Amino acid sequence: MFESGMNNNVDFDSTVIGNNNVVDNEMNVDINMMNNNGGQMMQMNSPISEAVQEKCIHKTIVHEVPHVCPIHTRIINHHVYKHTYRPRYTCSEENTVSNVQCGSCCNFR
Repeated sequence: MFESGMNNNVDFDSTVIGNNNVVDNEMNVDINMMNNNGGQMMQMNSPISEAVQEKCIHKTIVHEVPHVCPIHTRIINHHVYKHTYRPRYTCSEENTVSNVQCGSCCNFR
C-alpha cells in the first residue's frame, strides 16, 4: 500500500477526558505522507486501528431483601386475691333468772 522510502511526518495531539460513565475523546491527528516521485502529499483514507483502551466502571446496586421476623406477644394476667377481714358485730341476749330467798314464810313470825 505504501511505497518504500517514504518520508513520514506524524503529529498526534490527543486529549481524553472522562469520568466513570462518559468519555469525551477529542483527537486531532495530522498525517502527512510524501512520496519520492513528486513530493506530492498523499491523503490516507483507511483508519488505523489503535490498541484497545479498557475502561472499568464499578457500579453498586442495592437490592432490598425483606426478612420476616415473627414477634409474638404473650400477655399473662396475674390475679391476686387479697383477703381482708372486717369485723361484723352481732349481739345476742340471754336472760337468766336468780331467786334470792331471804327465808321462808315460816321463818317470819
